[in-house]
Amino acid sequence: MPRRAPFDGFRLLVRASCGLMLAAGGAEALLTWLIHPQTFAAHPHWNQQWPLAYGVLVLSYVAAELDPRPGLTPRRAALFFLEGFAAQYLVWLYPSFLVTSMIVVVAWQVAWTVSLRGALLAAAALCGALVAQKCAVGGQGMSAVILISSCGFQLFAIGAAHLARREAAARERLAQANAELAATQALLTQSARMGERLRISRDLHDALGHNLTSLHVHLDVATRLAEGPAAAHLAQARGIAGDLLGEVRKVVRQIRMDPVDLRATLMTLADSATGLEVRLDLPDELGALDAARADALLRCVQELITNSLRHAAARRLTIRVDQAADGAIVLSAQDDGQGSNDAQGQGLTGMRERFEALGGRLSVFSRSGEGFRVTGSIPPVGLPP
Repeated sequence: MPRRAPFDGFRLLVRASCGLMLAAGGAEALLTWLIHPQTFAAHPHWNQQWPLAYGVLVLSYVAAELDPRPGLTPRRAALFFLEGFAAQYLVWLYPSFLVTSMIVVVAWQVAWTVSLRGALLAAAALCGALVAQKCAVGGQGMSAVILISSCGFQLFAIGAAHLARREAAARERLAQANAELAATQALLTQSARMGERLRISRDLHDALGHNLTSLHVHLDVATRLAEGPAAAHLAQARGIAGDLLGEVRKVVRQIRMDPVDLRATLMTLADSATGLEVRLDLPDELGALDAARADALLRCVQELITNSLRHAAARRLTIRVDQAADGAIVLSAQDDGQGSNDAQGQGLTGMRERFEALGGRLSVFSRSGEGFRVTGSIPPVGLPP
């Protein structure tokens, strides 16, 4: 299960409050229409116009909230315009404080999406539209009070959204840094294990192997010089020394060629990705993978996770690793992020260089709105790079 992204609960709370504000404005108009229908005598087609405008406002709000793409996309900008126009039209049909407060919902959505300057400009446009019409029934004084209140609430919503966005961005950066630290720790742990195995193998080969070889040579000479029962015992000792030397060499080869356990390390990398669902499709065993190829694969997965979090704004990343019968490794990855028409960066270039240094290849495909797709392969162990 992926970890929850920062401020998911906060966004749900804000959406609930915005929904309540929209519901309150609609409920007030409905109750007024039921109790005092004469209030809307100035608009003969009010029964048709109000539900239509209110439906446009609610549907535009929901559609803008459900748009998965980050930033001010053309679709979201059009929805914001529809929301603002529908809210102003509702105020024109029924000037009221609660109806006017629905414009605050539009200001909040805009402020959560665009920069502070853009949000203030949008609020100024909404307030200007309110100035051009009456905000309440009861004279210019009441309209001025409601106008000032609406502007104040819009500024409050914009300020709260700006602070929330800054806090969310800071927490996301912190979560990404923690994920990268956890991934680096996993890589360092795996590298330390590989280094310790190599150190043990060298010590066995250099110290114990050398002494056993010397012992075997001396026993061989002693066997040739000895006679009688002593020669038989020396020959047996020489055979035991030779067998022990063979066992040591076998252990050294096994330690050096023991495949790196990638599954646990890759799972650690996936679990450390806060706010990103990483799906790993791995073979049951990743056998015969030496240290260099294991490190390249681990670094590539780490860079894929970092790229999806930091640049692609993705929510889901799927990584598949296949191993052929001869030991060749094939990697494929796809995220659901925003993508880019320029998929060249230091991280992606570094991944490609690591694969090519081992005789492999790596390709990156990305297009705006289609996410990133990465495919690569590493040749079997033993083939020259």
